[in-house]
Amino acid sequence: MEHKFGIITDSGADFSLDYQKKHNLILIPTRIIVDGVEYIDRENLFREDVIDMMKNDKAKTSTSVAPPIEFHNIISDSLEKYEDVLFLSISSKMSATLQNALLTAKRLKTDNFTAIDSESASWGMSLLLDHAIMMRNQGATIKETVDDINFMKKNLELYFMVDTLEYLRRGGRIGAAKSFLGKLIGAKPILTVKDGEISPVETVKSFKEALEFFYHILEQKSKEYKNYSIAIIYGIGSPEFKEFAAQIKHDFKPNKFFYEPIGANIISHAGPEVFGFGIIKLPEK
Repeated sequence: MEHKFGIITDSGADFSLDYQKKHNLILIPTRIIVDGVEYIDRENLFREDVIDMMKNDKAKTSTSVAPPIEFHNIISDSLEKYEDVLFLSISSKMSATLQNALLTAKRLKTDNFTAIDSESASWGMSLLLDHAIMMRNQGATIKETVDDINFMKKNLELYFMVDTLEYLRRGGRIGAAKSFLGKLIGAKPILTVKDGEISPVETVKSFKEALEFFYHILEQKSKEYKNYSIAIIYGIGSPEFKEFAAQIKHDFKPNKFFYEPIGANIISHAGPEVFGFGIIKLPEK
């Protein structure tokens, strides 16, 4: 049995298959339903597939959590391989993943399984995961890692702009942003994840205006946080947004920087035309 603890997450987090393999990250994959056909995220359906189906075929998408047997198999196998297991879930207000994982651990009667509600999604989750992986690789205990993650959760900002609220409304993930419905004629919504659910922030009339808003928030938070990581994230990329990412990296010089695509699970709910950022304060040590 390995001494390092195992790390499990779900499809609410975004990362590449190479990243997953390199860091022995264990995934409980979401089921993505496209026009009534069920797929397994990152096994037989990928972000490019979902974007194509939503853009070109006008497909209707939804998601569901993995079946209980899959939770049982993945968690029990992980507990056989590792002395302790850390599970980081998408916000429990957005999915039943955390609840299912806790029920599985209870049935397994184990004290070696620790679950954390990220109260976030996408690269909000992934910034937490990346730190947990780093802590593990440096020999930290699972308790030390959990303490860091709980600190960082309180100092995490995730903002994004979508082309329409229809996908979020249809999937039941709209949260407090429903207040924007019917008020977006000629404007686009900027949203955030607050207390585990999607909340409205601002409306903008152009892509340029959204980037200016993002830059302003990042400038404020970078001064407040001192040491921090930034992720610039997108559904469908563009040269302009890539240029914006390069500017952010140059101007703010974060401790760690990511320019990464958003995965199929989040795109299924937010739509392909989504872009934004995450910024997280790092523990001073």
